[in-house]
Amino acid sequence: MPEIEKRMMVLYDLAFGLSMILYLPILVLRGKWHSGTLESLGVISQEMMKTLAATRNIWVHAVSVGEVAAVEGIITGLRRDYPGHRIVLTVTTKTGHSFARQKYRDSALVLWSPLDLSIAAGKFVRAIRPVIYIVAETERWPSLFVRLSRDRVPIVIVNGRISDKAFPRYRLARKLLRNTLRRVKIFGMQSRLDAERIIEMKADADRVHVTGNLKFDSVPETVAAAPSDYGLDGEHRVLLAASTHPGEEDILLDIFRSLKRTDPALRLVLVPRHPERAFSVAEAVRKAGFVPVLLSGNHAVIRQEEVLIVDSIGHLVALYSLARIAFVGKSLTVKGGHNIIEPAVFGKPIVIGPHMQNFHDITQAFLAGNGVIQVKDAAELKAAIEKLLEEPDTSRGLGDRARMIVHRHRGATARALDLIRGVMPQ
Repeated sequence: MPEIEKRMMVLYDLAFGLSMILYLPILVLRGKWHSGTLESLGVISQEMMKTLAATRNIWVHAVSVGEVAAVEGIITGLRRDYPGHRIVLTVTTKTGHSFARQKYRDSALVLWSPLDLSIAAGKFVRAIRPVIYIVAETERWPSLFVRLSRDRVPIVIVNGRISDKAFPRYRLARKLLRNTLRRVKIFGMQSRLDAERIIEMKADADRVHVTGNLKFDSVPETVAAAPSDYGLDGEHRVLLAASTHPGEEDILLDIFRSLKRTDPALRLVLVPRHPERAFSVAEAVRKAGFVPVLLSGNHAVIRQEEVLIVDSIGHLVALYSLARIAFVGKSLTVKGGHNIIEPAVFGKPIVIGPHMQNFHDITQAFLAGNGVIQVKDAAELKAAIEKLLEEPDTSRGLGDRARMIVHRHRGATARALDLIRGVMPQ
């Protein structure tokens, strides 16, 4: 490593370490300090070290729930192609980690991801001894990438993307990123624009490929879900508010209050993006004049005056399959958006707000194919939901077009696996 790069990494380590020290009280106050924090610092149990040492390991990294779901096809393909290897999946967020342990309990060893300090990165690489490192969504960690490349571990980015919001920041840090990106063996980017942006950041153009978005492949078309599992029956018309953030539940409750007067079969199901918000959402339901029912404690059919709140992860896909209409949150009162592919797979009519920056390409594909309704505010949301409930043909057509869009964009998993095979050590 050149001397100037060594100095940059020392400065990066100092800056990262200082920021963590300053952020530590906030972690504690917000209740985000958890047992996995020590593991992220490289404190790995002896039992886990022995387990990791027993086989050759393929290291896959996914940040949160969306990425954990998206790499399912990659993990399935790796297990099929390399049966003598163990899949080690590292995850950053609490919800993502919990979801990963549930989803991959029989197919991967799930760990917390390391903090990007040289000492933590080094401990993880020594413990896992990966033959390859596969990271979803263009996560770039300088200290970890330096250590992996020092041990000659191929680094592969799958489902890579650079959002409109992140791109200006990356350009400011271009020099540090250039040294990081040159260590990546293959870039599998979601779109041509993402590929152009990573090349502008000085990634080697010969290593950059457009593979499409893994999320189009990640949702099964059939789900074993019964309405009774969620306090519903076959007569209920379910308005599903998925991955909601503060402020959005209040809007949906107002809409539900208005519509249920003329639609006694209508039921509202709220799925907050962060399950730990369930009790504050329940308070909002009470203030709106309804009776909150938590999924974890419900064993009866939901009555008209009740609102179901999903207070655990792992239910969203099943609920999409049961919904009549799906509103996808973090798009109305908060910016960013969430994945709209999941309800589209089941041919459900989807409504979103104006703020879908984190899913720009996906949203544009659905808008171009008339497969989603995008509204500007609460009034337009109410009008859209009302129309979809009153016009079954309109609702059905919207859902059918959404499903066709998903089918047209599938195949990213197979393309990404082809790239991985090309650099996988023998």
